[in-house]
Amino acid sequence: MGAPIPESADDAALAWFVRLRDEQVTAGDRHAFEAWLHADPRHERAWRELEGIWGALDAVAPDHAPARERPVAMRSRFRLPPLRHFAAAAMVLLGLAAGWQLVPPGLMADHRSGIGERRTVALADGSQVELAPGSALDVAFSGGRRGVRLLAGEAFFTVAKEAGRPFVVEAGAGQVEVLGTAFDVKIRDEGGVAVVVTENIVAVSANGREAVRVGEGEGVSYDGEGVSQPSRADLDLVGAWRQDQLVFHDAPLDAVVAELERYRRGHIQLVGAGLGSRRVTAVFDARNTDAALDTIARSLGLRVLRATGWFVAIVPW
Repeated sequence: MGAPIPESADDAALAWFVRLRDEQVTAGDRHAFEAWLHADPRHERAWRELEGIWGALDAVAPDHAPARERPVAMRSRFRLPPLRHFAAAAMVLLGLAAGWQLVPPGLMADHRSGIGERRTVALADGSQVELAPGSALDVAFSGGRRGVRLLAGEAFFTVAKEAGRPFVVEAGAGQVEVLGTAFDVKIRDEGGVAVVVTENIVAVSANGREAVRVGEGEGVSYDGEGVSQPSRADLDLVGAWRQDQLVFHDAPLDAVVAELERYRRGHIQLVGAGLGSRRVTAVFDARNTDAALDTIARSLGLRVLRATGWFVAIVPW
């Protein structure tokens, strides 16, 4: 037998799907699946929903795979549609199964916010941190330095002034140093970090290089190569998440999907070449990501397929 099957019917259906397609699946696995399937009506419902979305994914796949590349269908009265040679679709659920075993960034952090949760943290010096959904923060204050590290996600800092005791935010390959100000720090999905200042001035440095001063209303980004030159920032756009809004201006669809995943449980998968580069300009309510997905699909001529309340695929018509 493989790893334990999750208790949730939706998650368990995905886990069984992957296990039963494993080349090392045993007769005992199949018997255990049948027992699970018939143990609760919710199990059968979740499994049928999963079959439905896999069939829909299969329907948009090109039918050109040689027969020897097609896995043998499960020995169950609930038979899956035959898989075709469509790598994007084939890897969707395999990737999800592997993801169950990964440790989320910042799991052991001092402060964390969950999916779709905004959380405010009051620090010992009177400073305040607002964590965006899916974010994590460590705090390490000492006699001469107030230090925090953003491990994942995004945070807005309102720093109390304290002469001679700088406040330093570490994130990614760099840091932001201030005495008293307000600013936003976001770890981007590609690994870089964005900093936008709403009050006073901060000093941003990366990879040990000279710090760049960033003034009120300006923003920079940095990675292991250094810090960009300051430029004017849209403060309304930066602060939108604190008002439960998601604002995108000519953003690639894959970046939009990554942002939406911070506000909903489960996984959103783009299925089809080039979908991730489609552009999105819109304002969404962060509390209703299903409506956001439907709007995106309509505006881009795509369709949304949902399964088990946990998995969503965006596919071409």
